[in-house]
Amino acid sequence: MNKILCAILTIFFTTEIAFSAMSDSSSSSNSSSSTSYSSSSDNSDPYAPTSRFNEINKLIKLEKFAEAHKMLKGLKKINTDEADRLNLLGFTARKSGNLTAAGDFYEQALAINPRHTGALEYQGELFIQLGKIELAKANLEKIDKICWLPCNAERDLKKAIEKSTAN
Repeated sequence: MNKILCAILTIFFTTEIAFSAMSDSSSSSNSSSSTSYSSSSDNSDPYAPTSRFNEINKLIKLEKFAEAHKMLKGLKKINTDEADRLNLLGFTARKSGNLTAAGDFYEQALAINPRHTGALEYQGELFIQLGKIELAKANLEKIDKICWLPCNAERDLKKAIEKSTAN
């Protein structure tokens, strides 16, 4: 019910903004949208390309996790996307088999941004690998509270939990 109400409010406010933008022609001429990697609280693809992570995302898609991990470690810390970098470090460490390091990176990402849905999802998947299903379910509940509408992180972690409990 909460998600339905949020969806209705989102549609309402989006429509209001669109109508106000159409009535004010001078404000729309200088606006530009930028797409950037941010899995923190949106529905974006966690592998969406940006200039900072382009090459790394290509390696991840090719399942070259160790190479991607090495490149991520070489990147300078930038406050605006450090949680994203740490989340990807956790992901690549986990996919390379280093579960301890993965857990550490997810913890660091979540210390910076406790609402980082990508880190919550991937940490949940790590918990499943470690047989800690209850902790994975707790992460799913956190994601559910963060995402107004069903988001990729929520769907993916829910599927992973269902798959692990079906076996």
